[in-house]
Amino acid sequence: MNVKPDGFFGVVMAIEGISDSTVLLHGPDGCRKNLAALTGKVYPRPDANIKRMTPYYYGWPRIPCTGIASNDYVYGAYERLSEALGYVKGTASFIAVVNSPGASLIGDNCQKAIDENGLQDIAVVLDADLSSKPLNVGMDNALVTVLKKISPRRDAPRKGTVNILGNSVLQKDWESVNEEIGHILELMGLETISCVGAGSSIQNMRESANAEFNVLVCPEYAQEQARYYKEEFGITPIDMGYSPVGFEATEDFIMKIAEVTGKDPSKALEYVDRYKKKAYRRMLAARYGTTGYSFAIDADPCVLYPLTKWLSDNMEMVPVALRANGIPFEYAEEKLREYLERKELTQVMDQMPPEFTDVVMTDGNTAQIYERSQHCRRGVDLKFPSMMNVEFLSQPIYGALGSMYILERIVNRF
Repeated sequence: MNVKPDGFFGVVMAIEGISDSTVLLHGPDGCRKNLAALTGKVYPRPDANIKRMTPYYYGWPRIPCTGIASNDYVYGAYERLSEALGYVKGTASFIAVVNSPGASLIGDNCQKAIDENGLQDIAVVLDADLSSKPLNVGMDNALVTVLKKISPRRDAPRKGTVNILGNSVLQKDWESVNEEIGHILELMGLETISCVGAGSSIQNMRESANAEFNVLVCPEYAQEQARYYKEEFGITPIDMGYSPVGFEATEDFIMKIAEVTGKDPSKALEYVDRYKKKAYRRMLAARYGTTGYSFAIDADPCVLYPLTKWLSDNMEMVPVALRANGIPFEYAEEKLREYLERKELTQVMDQMPPEFTDVVMTDGNTAQIYERSQHCRRGVDLKFPSMMNVEFLSQPIYGALGSMYILERIVNRF
């Protein structure tokens, strides 16, 4: 049994991260309830209350479902699928038919149903074969499939433009991630065309082929996308191998972009420096020392490495348990191993937090459980947004604002 989101989950959430697309889940209603609840929370749409009262939505705001029953596994559910496509086709610019793992065994001809409904130009079939893969692989491959289907054309290349890759609606406060990274790029004289898979529209993704560069914010979620853009359109990827988490990693991120694009980094570095100085003043005001505090992190590799380094080197905190969230990414993992070897701390890798840890940084729900059960002093929400909270204030974990958010959660109880 998977206890973390897997590739199947990633496929669905990648499509749901496109503003005018929808997943049609071919499977039983029980397979989509958690998915529908989560996508309705992280990316609510204005028409949600209307859709929940219509066929195939069964009271949920997102992810229509064919709702197959037990006898359909014997006799097939092609008619259910075809009828559902006929209803859904007027509600989205792009449709992904996703078979649940069980429904994929039936063998219904999903492509035939798409063709008979005249949707061959705006619909694809995404099977459940990624269910054994990590979350990032499912998301990355699904977005490449969409890009190939919509056939972007590089007909009007634009100098000084970028796409942001690797962000997704599963990132904490993903909209603020787009804004923060977009602002840093703007300070460097770069215009963002598309935040692929994180609020972008289908038309916006078609226009993404005209960008000069691709900036990878979360590299483990965008390797295949970066390869596709490079091979098809010659777009240069900008990838430092880890994410801009913490002030120093954000400065590394800016300098890497400057190196590749030739743009002046000074305004962007000044922006980060203003927040660094503000953070220092706030730490003095709080009279709060973190020296010697223990911390545990369960996060993606490209977050785990720079966050561990920042907390250890700058905050003088001590790692006691580090886990890479079940997502492989060799470069960031190797950087972390080298860092821990220098610190003689390799024993903390792949460990669960001890009975008590000062700061536990993980998904929002788990962080809340640790804090409320008094197994940690502070629980910090890093990923897979908590189902209990919504962000009214900007709370990304990336960039200068992300550094301030992490400090806020470490220092303040409320």
